[in-house]
Amino acid sequence: MIRQIFLTAVAVIILAQLSCAPASYQKPETAEVPSLAMATDTWQQASGDALPAVDDLINQADSQIAMSNYDVASEKLERALRISPDYAPAWSRLSQIALFRQDPQRAIQMAKRSNSHAGNSVELKLLNWQFIREASDMLDDIEGVQNANKAISILQSL
Repeated sequence: MIRQIFLTAVAVIILAQLSCAPASYQKPETAEVPSLAMATDTWQQASGDALPAVDDLINQADSQIAMSNYDVASEKLERALRISPDYAPAWSRLSQIALFRQDPQRAIQMAKRSNSHAGNSVELKLLNWQFIREASDMLDDIEGVQNANKAISILQSL
């Protein structure tokens, strides 16, 4: 009898703690991955003064991305980055390709690299943080999603 009372008391305590625990994380309904058209528009705005060879490789990569030829697109982008390693829009494109390939770790790495070279391009940084949020969500990284949401809110207020 004492054992039953003890087990009941433990069960009540556990249930009480669970009811006080924060609700599990749920992805906000407003969190959406930017469409390819929206991403392409942002990349074009951030292009600035790309070298002609880089610009040509980027255009070729964009065509390959649109046809879901991610291996060829990645090769073109990597060649562009050998010419101009600080070209932020190319790093951003590699981030989106990583998302398409279900490689969230690489997507985050590429988006952060893009942000490190994005300078004053708020739109490009916003796009990259959206990629980071999506990749973090794929990894079930709640803290990563929350950090990305904070960064997105700040950038949207600028």
